[in-house]
Amino acid sequence: MLLPFRNRCKILCQSLCTGSKKGLIVNKKNIPVSEYKNVRDLLERYVEALRTGSVDMMSGIFHKDVVTHGIVDGELVGGTGNLAAEFVRINGASPEITSHIDILDITPVTAVARIIIENDAIGSDCCEYVNLIKTDGKWSVFSKAFLQFDK
Repeated sequence: MLLPFRNRCKILCQSLCTGSKKGLIVNKKNIPVSEYKNVRDLLERYVEALRTGSVDMMSGIFHKDVVTHGIVDGELVGGTGNLAAEFVRINGASPEITSHIDILDITPVTAVARIIIENDAIGSDCCEYVNLIKTDGKWSVFSKAFLQFDK
């Protein structure tokens, strides 16, 4: 339960005067920078798999139970399974692809990221939001929502 403002101020003042941390929210860094790097590396491998057209590389990036949904030409598409690998199988490599990756949030076992992609294998641009999970010490994408921008 949230304390009334006056009580929170009183606890804060007492804590500052006495050096006590009782009642204070302590900001603690729980996630090492290396985990952000691990997530970014995985997502960079995803973009590289798109660039080179490597279906094999996709299998190590996406969780076996991945779910993907998105909007293409105004219609909802998607389902279960590695649809990114299916895209590569059908359309091949994306040699001119460019991307930008933002890691939006991370916990010890989950992460959320946004990937902006330009010029994929069919010349499209898209925005992808991916949720990652860490199981058995490895990160993988377990869901993806995307928008393919109009050409």
